[in-house]
Amino acid sequence: MKDIKYIFIDIDGVLYRGNHPIRGAREFIDYLIEQNIKFICVTNNSSKSPADYSRKLKNMNINIQENEIINSGVATVEFLKETYLKENYNLSAYVVGGDGLISLIQNAGIKIEEKNPDFVIVGWDIAFTYEKMKKASLAIQKGAIYMGTNPDLTYPSNEGILPGCGAILASITAASGVEPIIIGKPKTLIMEIATKRILAKKENSIMIGDRIDTDVLAGKNFGIQTALVLSGVVDTLEVSKSPIKPDYVFKDLMDLYINLKKSRKV
Repeated sequence: MKDIKYIFIDIDGVLYRGNHPIRGAREFIDYLIEQNIKFICVTNNSSKSPADYSRKLKNMNINIQENEIINSGVATVEFLKETYLKENYNLSAYVVGGDGLISLIQNAGIKIEEKNPDFVIVGWDIAFTYEKMKKASLAIQKGAIYMGTNPDLTYPSNEGILPGCGAILASITAASGVEPIIIGKPKTLIMEIATKRILAKKENSIMIGDRIDTDVLAGKNFGIQTALVLSGVVDTLEVSKSPIKPDYVFKDLMDLYINLKKSRKV
């Protein structure tokens, strides 16, 4: 790991779990800043805005700025701008998701609408209901373009492993009979946006995450090294069974931090 100069970091299950920082998170980020190692947080969770994430992290004494965070909501807006907004500025969307996602969509100039929207955009929504599933399904059946910010089936919390955005997407897909366009990890669009933000070179980059199917696979799809931490949703048994193998496996960020320091001294 001594040649690593650019680091892509997942947030939930890596830097914190629920409202509690994970061991080594503060020390690891402080070390990156001290050593001038460029980093960018890349998260599939679209329920919060980058500003919300930054405030939450700073309250845990993890010093990460708003511009050092990209989530799948930001990537979704970038995709919409590149694919649809160049041709049509009068578009509408029904959004299933948190306030952070809704704000990002509105700020892109897309009207929030329940009846006959052009898009149905789905993120992680802790207030998800049958009514929301019904409205989304009906709009998709009428021809709305169906998009999911990310496919994560679960979310690590203090209570345990909770249903994630992928679980919500599964219900809407089952009801509508339509598969969504997925934007976040393991797709590479979010990685491309993050790369431009820190001007990263792939040969000196690594993706750190707690999920094999999204974080590790995103890194591999993007052609960079990968490190899995076992502080989120994956345990050693799942690692051994998975056909997707990370380059490194660590207990948590403290374990990774210690190993990174050692490798850079060699």
